Amino acid sequence: GLVQSVGGGEVAHSLLPLLEALAEQEETVVRAKAVESMVVVGKAMPGPLIQEHFVPLVKRLAGGEFFTTRISAAGLFATIYPSTPVPTRPQLRKLYEQLAKDDMPMVRSAAFAHMPDLAGVMEKEVVVSETAPLFNELSSDVQESVREMAVDIVVKMVKLVTPDDAARLFGTFFDNIQTERSFTMRLHKARNFVPIAQAMHPARHIRDQVQAFLQLMAIDTEVEVRVAISKSLGDLCKLLDGPTVLSQILPVVRELCQATADPNQQLAFQTNYELRENIADSICSVATVLGRESTNNDLLPLIKLFFTDESIEIRRKVLATIAPVVETMGSDAAEATLLPDVIGMAIDQQWRVRLPIVQTLHVYAKHLGMEFFNSRLLDFQIKGMSDQIAHVRECAVANLDPLTRLFGEDWLQENLVPTILELAKRQGPSGFQSRLVALQSVAALASCASQGVLSQLVPQVVVPLAKDKVANVRIACAEALVKCQSKVGESIPDMASSLSTLASDPDRDVQFAASAK
Repeated sequence: GLVQSVGGGEVAHSLLPLLEALAEQEETVVRAKAVESMVVVGKAMPGPLIQEHFVPLVKRLAGGEFFTTRISAAGLFATIYPSTPVPTRPQLRKLYEQLAKDDMPMVRSAAFAHMPDLAGVMEKEVVVSETAPLFNELSSDVQESVREMAVDIVVKMVKLVTPDDAARLFGTFFDNIQTERSFTMRLHKARNFVPIAQAMHPARHIRDQVQAFLQLMAIDTEVEVRVAISKSLGDLCKLLDGPTVLSQILPVVRELCQATADPNQQLAFQTNYELRENIADSICSVATVLGRESTNNDLLPLIKLFFTDESIEIRRKVLATIAPVVETMGSDAAEATLLPDVIGMAIDQQWRVRLPIVQTLHVYAKHLGMEFFNSRLLDFQIKGMSDQIAHVRECAVANLDPLTRLFGEDWLQENLVPTILELAKRQGPSGFQSRLVALQSVAALASCASQGVLSQLVPQVVVPLAKDKVANVRIACAEALVKCQSKVGESIPDMASSLSTLASDPDRDVQFAASAK
């Protein structure tokens, strides 16, 4: 913006006096924006001009009597460091260190917050020898507001060094958070546990961090911490071997998710609702780590535990993520032990339970084959297209593409085309919903069906509905015609006239849909 307006980087330093004045203001937002602008100006300036104009500005701010100027200075060191001659860089680092050890906690916090940016432009050996020790000092600051920033900062710092250096420099700090009184620090560790542990691997093997992970998830005194780290369960398991997951993680997960008759433990079980929900969302991904035998013997009973949970959302999440389990178990085992439970829930009165089953029908089709799908699951696909809930109908329509690609057009003609034709003819108070599904089905098939199939569906389904009384149906009709036009071409005479009619429809939304390219 202004840098170009004043003539570019060569004269951008003319903006610095104004920004310096703003950086000295008491208002936090004004100072922060001034620092951001100075960083932008600094990036546009040549190195010599930075040394001539920018470095003295930073030194003035860093030496200011009022703490607000020193806060602003902390965010500018990363801008001036790269262009500073090597012999004078120690002076800058010393000045930054003074801010990091300032008497005012707000100044120390500002220096801490900008440490990753400065470390990113420093020499690696300086990061190891000077910046890392300074980090460890600030991470144990007496002021809790300073310490609380440490976890978010270490996530960035570990990326700047080798795994060996990360483990050596930051490993002790990472371990000590387990006993930190500030639950905020434990919460930040829970949210960033896997990235930090992964950055230290293999110097500190991820397998050795499992107990710390489980301690935060199972016995931390704060519910927020337990819930936060449970979101990373799947990511952690993907980095471990099957025996470790089987012997250390699954027993704890089973205990957390198993309902109990003991009144003293029922409250804890209810409190862990969000934790169970997060586990349900990620537990199925563990199947790829465990392998077929352990999935059948150990993971499947846990999944069935979620199937019977009183929470609709927990049942929904485990059903929506079931694909890795089906893939790992194999068709015979899935058909014998998993599908009976799934089929039982496919007729659940709660649409949120039915929805994930419809969403994953193509997964079962892929691994269980056409014969089983036709005999046990096809009915749910057809019923899904007529479901009372729009979201379920949309998911059933979305299945048409993968199912057609998987089983072929002969299967489509025999099993689903009759349903689409029947839906297109429905009338009555809710008949427009069925007609919408029929049109959406044709639009979905435009990307995978041949010209022969579309030449059958367009005249019988789409063209007759171009004059439907319901505007939403005409919109869907226009969208279907546009999608089919490139594949069918001029082989259907009424197609062009129907689009022309819709393009001049009284409803503007219909006109827009018919004119889309």
